[in-house]
Amino acid sequence: MESNHKSGDGLSGTQKEAALRALVQRTGYSLVQENGQRKYGGPPPGWDSTPPERGCEIFIGKLPRDLFEDELIPLCEKIGKIYEMRLMMDFNGNNRGYAFVTFSNKQEAKNAIKQLNNYEIR
Repeated sequence: MESNHKSGDGLSGTQKEAALRALVQRTGYSLVQENGQRKYGGPPPGWDSTPPERGCEIFIGKLPRDLFEDELIPLCEKIGKIYEMRLMMDFNGNNRGYAFVTFSNKQEAKNAIKQLNNYEIR
């Protein structure tokens, strides 16, 4: 039986492995799978401050099950600096239809809510 945790980075054997590795290489963020979620960032490279305050995290729902960080991260990067993104995953390697994104400040989170509310990603 083959495991999805071959190298421990949460990417080996996953759908869109090459695209996710390219994203990690481009941004310098970490991407780790643990406890039914895949965690991107937290903190981002070069972050030397305290974590963002309460009110910086948004919920993103109704995601297509075959959508991954390689499509969601660029969309969120246009709005503001991402501190962390958690994409909820099932045991088959698909996402569970929702994610949480923490931006570096409250204003970016508010902007994301305005821009992404009722946004159709595909």
